[in-house]
Amino acid sequence: MRPSIAAFTLIELLVVIAVLAILAGLLMPALSRAKAATHRITCVNKLKQWGLAWTLYAQDHGDCLPREAHGASARLNNWAQVSDPLAEDVWYNALPRLLGQRPAGDYVRERAAFYQRDSLFHCVSARFPDQPETLANVLFSLAMNSKLRSGSGIVRAGWIQRPALTVAFLENRLSPEPKVDPAQADTDLGQPASYATRFVTRHQGAGNLVFADGHVESLRGPVVVDTTSGSPNKGRAIVPQIRIIWTPDPAANPN
Repeated sequence: MRPSIAAFTLIELLVVIAVLAILAGLLMPALSRAKAATHRITCVNKLKQWGLAWTLYAQDHGDCLPREAHGASARLNNWAQVSDPLAEDVWYNALPRLLGQRPAGDYVRERAAFYQRDSLFHCVSARFPDQPETLANVLFSLAMNSKLRSGSGIVRAGWIQRPALTVAFLENRLSPEPKVDPAQADTDLGQPASYATRFVTRHQGAGNLVFADGHVESLRGPVVVDTTSGSPNKGRAIVPQIRIIWTPDPAANPN
């Protein structure tokens, strides 16, 4: 008499496959949410480091803050400008040294390394154009608030009247990324200094900002950007400045 051999029937195999498929379907969203949360926390930690370095710089330089960019205004900087000795006091060169990190200008011959996901300069969730290292301009997915500059070009930390509400650094939109509002800017994306017109929400509808007192918040787009239909400030900063402040004096118009 031949011994009986235990085996799955075709129906049993189909049931097992169906159960596994259901379990995978249940787990994938949870894993996706966990990954997104990890990316958000990583971005928050990077911004906290920028906020710390920003404070240390002011303490070491008579309360003066670093410059926002090479040149007189917020605009795209190319590699020649970023590595220019005249840009030593710009945030992307001055602040990393305070954290034991390489300044942006040091990457002029290692541009691919500048865009690595673990770089302090970038949010891990940022979406860059193809081969950003081949571009003449340097792209920053995290940027300094461009509205702190005074007419003289000097900004002191003590001039900021409400540090807990005033933005120091923010997540900065790049060209492949969606807007918070259709009226947001389409030019100079990735410049080293930015504000509401280029704020991006990379983390499940929220974006990270570090404030002048050093704390970081993840905020929904409409909290930071005016999305009100018919508003003259649509796609720009919300006025009056109450919840989010961009200028040292909250009564000033940031737009």
